Amino acid sequence: MKKKLLYIASAIVLFTACETQVNPELNASLNILVVDAWLTDNDPIQHINITRSQPYFDTSAPAKVSGATVIVTDLTDNTVYPFIEGEQLYTWVSPDGNSLGVVGHKYELFVEVNGNTYTSVTTLNEVPPVDSVTFRLEEGNSFFDDLIFGEFFATDLQGTGDTYWIKAWKNGRFLGRPEELNFAYDAVFSEDIDNDGVQFIQPIRDLISPLEVDKDDDILSPYNLPQQFLVRDNTIYFDNGSIYGTIANDSITFVDAKVPEDFKSVSLDDDQYNINGDSLFVKGDSVYVEIHSISNEAYFFLNQVLIETSREGGFGALFATPLANVSTNIIPDDPSNLVAGFFNVASVSGDGNRLTSEEQIRVLE
Repeated sequence: MKKKLLYIASAIVLFTACETQVNPELNASLNILVVDAWLTDNDPIQHINITRSQPYFDTSAPAKVSGATVIVTDLTDNTVYPFIEGEQLYTWVSPDGNSLGVVGHKYELFVEVNGNTYTSVTTLNEVPPVDSVTFRLEEGNSFFDDLIFGEFFATDLQGTGDTYWIKAWKNGRFLGRPEELNFAYDAVFSEDIDNDGVQFIQPIRDLISPLEVDKDDDILSPYNLPQQFLVRDNTIYFDNGSIYGTIANDSITFVDAKVPEDFKSVSLDDDQYNINGDSLFVKGDSVYVEIHSISNEAYFFLNQVLIETSREGGFGALFATPLANVSTNIIPDDPSNLVAGFFNVASVSGDGNRLTSEEQIRVLE
């Protein structure tokens, strides 16, 4: 009995000790040059961001490094793309409206800062087309209500080792939170699975739909279909065109005379009206998808970034791998000059859709 009491007392001391808040004093961080050069072939204006690393607890936006020389060169046909320093970024603007990049060509990034040079080479790879963007009903059960997913259809290119970054926007909002990032190796998530030249698997197709939860952690459908409402430019309409209410200052104000006075204005934080910051009535929701071809190096870089940024707190954090700088494909002329960031030139395909009627929703048999 004494031993049992001793074990219980020890456990209480252990778990009580784990609740102690610790505010460590970190050593000064290294002032590392950071080059973010993610270029695409679908826009005649391209940007490169050059900053320096900051202390771990510094949440301010990194300041641009001024005075740099930034040039991208097509090593296949020797076309030179100079990036001009702006207020926040280094920018290339096409003189003729044509985009940068040709599939299969190699590109070199050259950056000079205070007499130190940094270079990187990558290849612009081919990208498959987005065949379609649709909506699918996942019928509910005892754990969740009916869910309507947006999904895209595309087929991986023939030949193993193609890597992609699938980007999505819902109602114009880029889904860029760590849990929303979507990378593919061939048609699946990992190089360990042989799925070459086939349609992207359903979990990858579904990741264009951000699953939100309410305050009770119940899943809310990213796409609803209330028949009587439509939201446009912060105004809520009935299907017959009459105005039901307006959205402003994070609340909805009803204009319908039948609505009680004490219910005229409702905060968008109310679960009944809000899906985590998106429009409260979501008939008319849109989704847009892009597939970006990325190098294998970029694929592994992005997955490592995801690992470093998606860290849970609590007891499990005690056993997590320590934070570490992610490897880069940017090489300094002097190895003692540390650098971070990445250089990739992507080919892009895209498509989108808007949910306006139940006839658009595919129901799984």
